[in-house]
Amino acid sequence: MTVAASQKHEVTLPEGVSLRRVAQVLLDAWEADPRRWMNAPAQLREGPSPAPAMPVPQDALDLFRLLAERRVDYLLIGGLAMLTYVKGRNTKDVDLLLSLEASREIPELEILERQDFFARAQFRSVQVDLLFTFNPLFKTVAEKFATVHSFAELNVPAATVEGLIVLKLYALPSLYRQFQMDRAALYENDITMLIANHSPALEPLIAQASHDMEPGDKEELKKIISECTGRAKLLRQRSGQ
Repeated sequence: MTVAASQKHEVTLPEGVSLRRVAQVLLDAWEADPRRWMNAPAQLREGPSPAPAMPVPQDALDLFRLLAERRVDYLLIGGLAMLTYVKGRNTKDVDLLLSLEASREIPELEILERQDFFARAQFRSVQVDLLFTFNPLFKTVAEKFATVHSFAELNVPAATVEGLIVLKLYALPSLYRQFQMDRAALYENDITMLIANHSPALEPLIAQASHDMEPGDKEELKKIISECTGRAKLLRQRSGQ
């Protein structure tokens, strides 16, 4: 993405913004994807990998319109939901939390890969990541941590600040075990920014996210939250809040 483009498109999704801004976020992330560029260092080492297809803005708009028209029970989560609360980074996909049955209400949503409570899908040119509510924690988030974000065209059900923190805390132990350090660092930064901007009560969220975890993972989450809280406090101090 060029400097001019980043200045033109502020990465945030405030109340009342058009859904076209969602489409622009996806497109900006596609433009910044290093896999688009030939002879990138990773390609020179490992050989070329297929470049991701460009998301068509109208496809993103149509996805949310179909979800509304068919009264699908879902929550927007992930990067796009983050952008309704804080300024942040672009994201290349749409993340939805819903039941397996609800996902079948959109047969145009092609499931490409499924593992446990997760699936990667494609809606025309748009990548869609799905979390299914037969995971008890995901079901709890859907039931207890839901709100509505008003776009210009329609209202979109979305996870609350607390719901996003719970989901990210739940994912972190697995990310570290899989050595997905870059993604874990992004999640910790997301948690820090949510704390800095919204000051949620954290103890109940740690308890919710770690309910079925091993004792070691529970203690690690407490350390992570302590570190995120410390960084959030410094950010507020340095910005004069």
